Amino acid sequence: MERLLTLDQQATLAINGSQSIFWDNVMLTVTNTFAWTLLIACLIYILFKNNTFRSFIAILLTIAIMIAVMDRLCSGLVKPLVARWRPTQDPNIMYLVDTVNNYRGGRFGFFSGHASNTFCVATFLALLFRYTPMSIALYFWAITTTYTRLYLGVHYLGDVLVGAVAGASIGTITYIIYYLIQRKVNKTPKLISQQFTASGYLKTHLNAFLAVIAFNYILVITIAMLRGIG
Repeated sequence: MERLLTLDQQATLAINGSQSIFWDNVMLTVTNTFAWTLLIACLIYILFKNNTFRSFIAILLTIAIMIAVMDRLCSGLVKPLVARWRPTQDPNIMYLVDTVNNYRGGRFGFFSGHASNTFCVATFLALLFRYTPMSIALYFWAITTTYTRLYLGVHYLGDVLVGAVAGASIGTITYIIYYLIQRKVNKTPKLISQQFTASGYLKTHLNAFLAVIAFNYILVITIAMLRGIG
């Protein structure tokens, strides 16, 4: 175990930070949930347009409950129980960690809430939409958001890997429960054609999301550039 922890520290320090003010600003922006407001709004619109109102509300409630459970499991149970210091708070390496704007996060970091939350949402939605380009985009978002935690030094590599696995697992379990309940409650099958995914979502709507997520990343980079100028 001691050997694994040492390797985890070494890998984290190798990934952490850079000498670029531009990338510092990008990572600070990407790690902020507010930066993805446009993305969230687009997802809500897609869910609303492709479901009955009852199913739309059910999906939103399911996602909200899933995130709440994931957050309680991570922050309310595992972090205080394991009590593993974040790299930026660890007395052994805290002064070796590159920080951005002195951002150090809370005391404990195992496992990563950012990783678990983003991966549970990405997994649930990927299973819900069943559209490969959408799944790739969702996991790309989850991976880049998770990577910022390593760059900023507020998590070890092990923290984010465990968080990603936990999040994907909870996302999968949540979707299975949702699917089984919906199959019993909603007896009307969705019409399927080349215009729709296997789960009944209009592909043109999902393709529009792909354009929105690309635009959102461009927006994030623009904000980072403006911060650098400022």
